[in-house]
Amino acid sequence: MESTFIAALAGLTSIGAYFVGARALGLSSTRLGAAVGKMLESVGMTLIFLAANLTTSVLIVLAVRSLTGTFVSAYATDDVVWLGVSLIQGLAFQAWRGSAAESGARDRG
Repeated sequence: MESTFIAALAGLTSIGAYFVGARALGLSSTRLGAAVGKMLESVGMTLIFLAANLTTSVLIVLAVRSLTGTFVSAYATDDVVWLGVSLIQGLAFQAWRGSAAESGARDRG
């Protein structure tokens, strides 16, 4: 029931955002597909950073355990903060890639 509620709420807010964007802000409906593509690129980059961050943190915990003989808890790697940090990293990297593409197009044109 909870997942249905979340999906329905996300659907309603997405429809609301579409109408606000198309009518109030005058955004082109035909460009929505390109925007969804950019969003999926950002989600993918976030997942890449999440995998890299979690892998690196587990490797560091295992290295400290083996090199020092001291027990270091792996629970530090099990935190929702990693998702937020990875989201910020992924969005920043995507913005950096986008600005490089724009400046390259400006330099050529």
